[in-house]
Amino acid sequence: MTEPFSLERLKSEWPKLLELEEAAFQRNCELDSHGEHVSQEKKDAVREWWRLVNGILWMFVRTRAQHNHELQPFPAYTLGRLANIAEEISNGNVPSLISDARKGGRALWRAERHHIAYGIAYIEAVREGKIIDKSPNKTVRQAYNVTAKAVQNWMKRRDEFCVGVPFKHLTPSQLQEKMVECAEVYARIGRGAPSDN
Repeated sequence: MTEPFSLERLKSEWPKLLELEEAAFQRNCELDSHGEHVSQEKKDAVREWWRLVNGILWMFVRTRAQHNHELQPFPAYTLGRLANIAEEISNGNVPSLISDARKGGRALWRAERHHIAYGIAYIEAVREGKIIDKSPNKTVRQAYNVTAKAVQNWMKRRDEFCVGVPFKHLTPSQLQEKMVECAEVYARIGRGAPSDN
């Protein structure tokens, strides 16, 4: 629950983010030239590229919304790559930058990740002394109807779950209410498993 980044900080981080995206895209191109087999390295590289693209899009939009400022340079190359991917999809083709991102097993959808993010944010707020709860992991575990191991794994994967989730500006009571709301939905849609309360 930190304040939004200052405009100056966003401006200074923007070129670095664009450079990282370009390097990640080039790395994917190199890995594509190594044959048909999709290695774990390639899968990881594709997902890293998508994480960077996601960061670029969110930073650009949020900076405009929160600071009424358009970051420069405009992310033309990133948007061009996305336009090429959209064109291929609209023609019924699935580019490797999409197909190679697939993980084994069932991946979590955005809504599921966001529900989990509010549980993580609740635990972090307790650790920061913003919410009083003697056993935040147990509170989250019971609310989401999951095991202690699930909550531990969520905390380890915090960055994956919390990207793009707007919980930083919530008051502690709003965060607590949102966590309960998200937990109810998460448990109801069947992602929860019996917890070891």
